[in-house]
Amino acid sequence: MKTTLLSIATFMVLACNSHALRAQDLGSAPQSQSNSANLSSCATAAFLILEQGKLAGVDWVEYRASQVHTRTILMQSRVIDATIDLRPDQTAAHSSVVLSIAGEAPEAPKTRDLGQGSIYLSDMIVSSVEQAVARARVLNQPVSHVLATSLYRDSPTDVLVERVDGTDWTVTFHNKSYRVLTDEHGCMLSATLPEYGVVIERRTDFTVAQYPLWPPYAAPPDGAYLASDVSIHVPQGHTLAGTLTMPLHGKLVPAAVLITGLSPAERNGGSPPWMPLRDLADALTRAGIAVLRVDDRGIGKSTGDHAPSTTFDEADDVQTEVAWLRAQPGIDPKRIALVGYSEGGLIDLIVASKDLSIAAIVSLDGSGVPGAQLAREQTEQSVLHDPSIPAADREKEVEKELAEPMTPRESVFITIDPLLYAGRVHCPALILHGGSDLTVPIRSAEKIASAIRSNGNSDVTVRIIPAVSHSMLPDPVGPGSGWVYLPAFATSPQLLDVMTHWAATRLLTSSRKDMQR
Repeated sequence: MKTTLLSIATFMVLACNSHALRAQDLGSAPQSQSNSANLSSCATAAFLILEQGKLAGVDWVEYRASQVHTRTILMQSRVIDATIDLRPDQTAAHSSVVLSIAGEAPEAPKTRDLGQGSIYLSDMIVSSVEQAVARARVLNQPVSHVLATSLYRDSPTDVLVERVDGTDWTVTFHNKSYRVLTDEHGCMLSATLPEYGVVIERRTDFTVAQYPLWPPYAAPPDGAYLASDVSIHVPQGHTLAGTLTMPLHGKLVPAAVLITGLSPAERNGGSPPWMPLRDLADALTRAGIAVLRVDDRGIGKSTGDHAPSTTFDEADDVQTEVAWLRAQPGIDPKRIALVGYSEGGLIDLIVASKDLSIAAIVSLDGSGVPGAQLAREQTEQSVLHDPSIPAADREKEVEKELAEPMTPRESVFITIDPLLYAGRVHCPALILHGGSDLTVPIRSAEKIASAIRSNGNSDVTVRIIPAVSHSMLPDPVGPGSGWVYLPAFATSPQLLDVMTHWAATRLLTSSRKDMQR
């Protein structure tokens, strides 16, 4: 069986780390210059990237006579500093890119000669959309095919630029269409990806100080809460390294343990700019709930060996984390919740079925079907969305992939029926699922809820978040849409709001009721 079982998380981590994948540059063969266009007349500005209304990144751009310099910060943690030499026809000659993560030393510069007749275009450098329009203004056609090249590897492709009128344009690449508004000189004023809720707006007065850097494991720059590094010694002999975030007030506070998915994961669930578990922790801690998130055993700063570990081994680790958390000063041991993502949604069922003092659980895109059935459905979805596999060969390909060797974790996972554990959960439960999740069947949400309710537990809430995929990102059609080519990676604000409000109602209001007794 392929190791894709619930492993979209691995793909997302690789996508975040591999700017070669995310920043493929696009375009078409050059034509003779028939119209003047020079972005050097555009004032130095910042492009604000808003995803579902949340500021997810900023691209500061400065044009000179024959050069553009951009400094992009995504999710306050990923920094892309790029300088591109431009020709008079608005194609790109040479580039130098420095990548870094907040709080860490920059990587060595990545330099490239970009060839002839090509612009640069990067999904994560939104000002490059402006460059596509500038090249189209030179080509001066109602519809232009613009050749573009990646800043990281040889991957030329075609960018379609359609002129609606003198200031309105549509720029299409990676199956996404930006609606672009420029001024009469071609300077981009705004761009939108309506299907994804992405808005990009030009600002001339937005400073770097207004979007400060945030190291991935640190407290936020606004000082809303505290963050500390922790080490948890596990009876099996390894040590789990993690981050504990604490509200600022000194009273006893409730707490949550975050649980990662099937693939090996560090405490944020991914590298900048995709850090879903940091987003979850941030939302919960701002609401007054302490949060513990750790690197999986053998991953990041945690010791041990991840390779032979199983779902049940990780459940044991989570039980150790819960016990550790209950012993910490400032934490109310009676109000500990579990928040599990993907396979983590199964693990919180396993732990809560054994530990009846767990105060609440949240399942995010957790499976409600037996592991073997999930493996088949995931494989079928993968084959169905692979255009290289003819329809007549799909069934054969599915069987071939299911017959491939499994990891120890997969071998155990496919034997587990999550509903057997759900039926023994007696605490309040929130079942959240993305409406465009093609990785875990959406029917899982109500199957889990029904199993929990079967034992008389009536405090079970199901919420389906429209147009959100298994990534927990805005994505109307699931992983086949290429969500990895969004400009930045902000976890769905609607998902965060629903989770936080529910958790606060169960964990914070219960504290007030206890004090009134």
